[in-house]
Amino acid sequence: MSLLSSHFDSRLFPAPIALSLWHDQISVIFDSRPRQSVEEGFFASVDAYLVGEVAVGFMRSRAQLFDRSRRKIARDGMDGYILQFYTNGTSEDRQGRHAARPGDLYVLDMAQPIATSVTDHSHLSLIVPRRMLAPLLKAPDECHERVVPAGLPIVALLRDTMASYFQNLVDMPVETAEAVLRPLLDLVAVAVSGQVDEEKTASLNFALFASVRRYVEANLLDSDLDAQVVAATFGLSRRSLYRMFESTGDFFHYVQERRLRRAHAALRALETRHVPIATIADKHGFPNPENFSRAFRRLFGMTPREARGLALALSQGPRVGEPQTAWSHWIGQIGR
Repeated sequence: MSLLSSHFDSRLFPAPIALSLWHDQISVIFDSRPRQSVEEGFFASVDAYLVGEVAVGFMRSRAQLFDRSRRKIARDGMDGYILQFYTNGTSEDRQGRHAARPGDLYVLDMAQPIATSVTDHSHLSLIVPRRMLAPLLKAPDECHERVVPAGLPIVALLRDTMASYFQNLVDMPVETAEAVLRPLLDLVAVAVSGQVDEEKTASLNFALFASVRRYVEANLLDSDLDAQVVAATFGLSRRSLYRMFESTGDFFHYVQERRLRRAHAALRALETRHVPIATIADKHGFPNPENFSRAFRRLFGMTPREARGLALALSQGPRVGEPQTAWSHWIGQIGR
């Protein structure tokens, strides 16, 4: 049995929609924008594999700005680590405090804000759920934006191992890929933990918030899902629950947005392309089609009908391996 694989290349699509498609794909984890004008040329490509719950990928792109705000963190429910090796170009936070250059190990915590600026670049990434890597780390909440120098022997060993692992996944059986993953994560832990500053103050614990978000996600289409039910399930007061979701606006709008995003995925899915939009709206908590259309447009900048049309255009474009959108879907599920 072969691993799930995906290839996305913006150059395979007409120029007017290439950037829009890229934004749609990468927005599962980052908000992005090009550093140069689109007229100067833009491209981005991703080759990725899914090994169990871990995504392994190689990305190339023109210079961009990437953001992951506290609001986005609270809304998307993703919880894990991004481990990157730049093979070309550089990435640095926009305060100039952390810069990753070719060969360095760059660690990002998806539960903490990110605002980076990257040059034209290529990099190899490993995206791992927190529950798989955190138990192996000495200080799992103190690794964000850590740059582990390329010259360290353990970093060189990890870099070569990750590169070889990625290159061989194309022919590797699922069982072998999953068996090799555990020692690879052990190696990651040694490289990262060797650089942890033990004197730093512990970061905010997101465990309860992550559990609540996972519960909401699992029961998203339940018509009885409301603040009272969720608060009772977790032994919280409604006031505590509302405070927990302050960064998203409030609990009601968080649930509404998650339902809209689930509806957006349904509109884009080929298997539901013949289901009336009104039926999809009702299933996702919007019995009034006009209210659904207005809320959908506010969030996505297009109507439900336009979103379905864009997905159809994408489905008729070139494919390599799995559909080009597969990698984005995998990443969006990490840590939930």
